[in-house]
Amino acid sequence: MMEEILLRLPVKSLTRFKCVCSSWRSLISETLFSLKHALILEALKATTSKKSPYGVITTSRYHLKSCCVNSLYNESTVNVFEHDGELLGRDYYQVVGTCHGLVCFHVDYEKSLYLWNPTIKVQQRLPGSDLETSDDEFVVTYGFGYDESEDDYKVVALLQKRHQMKTEAKIYSTRQKLWSSNTCFPSGVVVADKSRSGVYINGTLNWAATSSSSPWTIISYDMSRDEFKQLPGPVYCSRGCFTMTLGDLRGCLSMVCYCKGANADIWVMKEFGEGESWSKLLSIPGLTDFVRPLWISDGLVVLLEFRSGLALYNCANGGFQYPVSDSLSGCRDAKVYVKTMVSPNDL
Repeated sequence: MMEEILLRLPVKSLTRFKCVCSSWRSLISETLFSLKHALILEALKATTSKKSPYGVITTSRYHLKSCCVNSLYNESTVNVFEHDGELLGRDYYQVVGTCHGLVCFHVDYEKSLYLWNPTIKVQQRLPGSDLETSDDEFVVTYGFGYDESEDDYKVVALLQKRHQMKTEAKIYSTRQKLWSSNTCFPSGVVVADKSRSGVYINGTLNWAATSSSSPWTIISYDMSRDEFKQLPGPVYCSRGCFTMTLGDLRGCLSMVCYCKGANADIWVMKEFGEGESWSKLLSIPGLTDFVRPLWISDGLVVLLEFRSGLALYNCANGGFQYPVSDSLSGCRDAKVYVKTMVSPNDL
C-alpha cells in the first residue's frame, strides 16, 4: 500500500521523501520504481484534469526552454526555465520526441543524439551512427519511444535518399547499445515533412506521409513487432485537405487537416489503429498554416503550437491568447512531457 501511494506522488515530493528513512530512499531510487511511476503518469494523461505533472519543452534557434502546463493555463506570468547551461551551450536543437519524462534531442552541429530528463537534470549522449553524411546524401527523420515488450527505449531514424522514393530505417536500442537496420519500410511511401519527428503513441511511432496511391497517409512503426504499416486517416477529411499534421493529444493520436483553405480541423483517434474511431474534436476557422494541438483542458481550452510560438484557443468563445508568454515567442518543436525520475544513465 505504501508503494502504491508513493507511485502516485510528483517528483518533487518523492525527492523529499528519500530523506524519510533508508527503506524509502532505497525504494524510490530503484529503476523499476521510476518506470512504474512514469507508466502511471502516462496512463493518467488521457483522463486526468490535473496539469501539474506535465511540462512543455520547446526550442528556438539556440535555446531549450520549458514550462509547466499548469502555468500556461492558470498563471498570468508564465514561469519559463532556460536549460542552455545544463546542456551543451549554444547550438541548434531539434526535439526528436519525449517518452516517460525522457526528452530525445538532436544537436545540429555535432550531428548527434542525446537523452535528457529535464526534471532531474540528467543527460546521456547516444553512440554515433554515421546517419548524416557530409555530402548530405540522405534526408534523416527521427522518432523516439518505448518498446514495452523488450523494456527498451529506441530511436528510429528514417533515411531517404534525395530525389528518390526509397526509405531505409535504422533503430537504436538503448538496452543493446547498438544500431540495427530495418528494410521493410513500404515502397512508394515518403514522409511528408522531414522536419517533423515521429509521434509516439501506444508503443508506435507515426509520421504523416504521401504514397504513390494516396496524397496523404499515416506510416506507423510498431516497436515491439519491428514492422511498418499504413494507418487510415478520417474518411471525411480526405477531400479538399492540402496538408496534415500529426500530434499527441493527451495520449491519443491527433491529426490537423487544413481543409479547403478555410479552417483547421482537429481529429483524434480514440482507439489507436482503428480507422473508424477517428472523431472530429473541433474546427478552428481562418487557420491555413501549421498548427498542432499539444494539450486540451476539461474546459476545452486548447494549447496550440504555431511556427512562431504557443497560443491558447478557447473553443467556447473562439478567443485566442497569443503569445502565452513573450519568453516562448519564436519557439518550435514543442512537446509535452511528463515529469518523472527516469534517468537516461539507468537504461
